[in-house]
Amino acid sequence: MSHRGLVSRILAPGCFGADLDDVGQDIPLHPQEAAYVGSAAPKRQRDFLLGRACARAALLQVGLAEQAIPMETDGAPVWPQGLVGSITHTRGYAAALVAPDDRFLAAGIDAERIGGVTEALMPRLFGAAERDWLMALEAEKRAAALTVFFSAKEAFYKAFSSRTASLLVFRDIHIDLQDDGFVARHGDRVARGRWAVQGDLAVTALTVAAS
Repeated sequence: MSHRGLVSRILAPGCFGADLDDVGQDIPLHPQEAAYVGSAAPKRQRDFLLGRACARAALLQVGLAEQAIPMETDGAPVWPQGLVGSITHTRGYAAALVAPDDRFLAAGIDAERIGGVTEALMPRLFGAAERDWLMALEAEKRAAALTVFFSAKEAFYKAFSSRTASLLVFRDIHIDLQDDGFVARHGDRVARGRWAVQGDLAVTALTVAAS
C-alpha cells in the first residue's frame, strides 16, 4: 500500500509538505550533510536520507532550490531563515513539513506504525482523562487511537522542544482528539493539528500560530 501523499491531507493552510514510501530507491547523500551521518549505522543513514529528501521537496514548494539542511547538536534540522519545519520517519515512510515563521511560531510532524504503542504503556504516556477516553473505545479502534495520541504528543514535543529549557513529559501533554483534528496543550502552550490513518500508518502534524 502506498502512503505517498498522506501528508497533504493533514497540512494546515499555509504549510507545505512532502512524503515518501521507502521502496529502496536511490537517495544520494548531500555532500554538505555527510558529516552528520557519514559514519552512522545503515538504518540511521537511510532514515536521514529519506527525511532530508522530503524536506528538500517541501522547500521546493516555497521556491527554495536544492540545498543542505544542517543539524543542531540535539539532532533537530536547521531550517532556512523565515521558515519553521519538522521531519519524521518510521519504518518504510518519511515526511516533512515547512511553514513561514511570520504565520507560525513552530511546527511538528510525526509518523508511527500502529501497534508499537501498547496498553501497557498508557500510564507512562497518557493522563487519567486520556486513559479513560481510550479505554472507552472498542478494542479494534483502540490500537489506532493509542498511536494517534502518541504521535500527536511526539509532534508537539518536536515543535516545542527547542523553545523550552525543560523536557516535556508526554503524560503532561493533553490531547483533545476530534474527527480529523486535535488540540494539544501543555500548560499555556497550545497547538492545533490534524491526523490521518491509512493501513497501519498514523501521521500527525501540528502548528503553533504566531500571535
